[in-house]
Amino acid sequence: MNRRQPLFWCALVLATGAALSLATRAQPLPAEGDSSLAALEGDVTRFLEEVSLGQVDAAYDQLLAASPTLKRSEGLADLKSKTRELEKRYGRYQSFERVGQRRIGQDVVLLKYLYKCENFPVVWYFTYYRPGSSAADALPAGSGWRVIALRFDTQIELLGMLD
Repeated sequence: MNRRQPLFWCALVLATGAALSLATRAQPLPAEGDSSLAALEGDVTRFLEEVSLGQVDAAYDQLLAASPTLKRSEGLADLKSKTRELEKRYGRYQSFERVGQRRIGQDVVLLKYLYKCENFPVVWYFTYYRPGSSAADALPAGSGWRVIALRFDTQIELLGMLD
């Protein structure tokens, strides 16, 4: 048996796995023309602006208004508490920007925002779900969308790995 043959098969398996991984990744949302995306971005913008002003409870109440399960989550009080500590831990708020967006099928949208503080940035992750839509984006903008996952962290290096 040729010594190079096992290397060839290993390389082939790795290449096939990489190709399958790329083929099954979530698709980026179109930059323009997606009315659902615009409505969800507006919700996130309001949320982050309120957080930056120290209005944490109001920010969460408004963002999670259509998400009764998440509003009753045991971890919500802890998330709010950690949100109130952002300025103390990372410095004064400076600005924020969207750094990632993906649509998984027609009914799941993932949004990532970089919340820039004086000393260190924070990454916010918002996952929206819309049950019962049609294949076409027929519902009015923002209709039926609810936040099903929300978190933040400081793992900035992961941003480069996700795109």
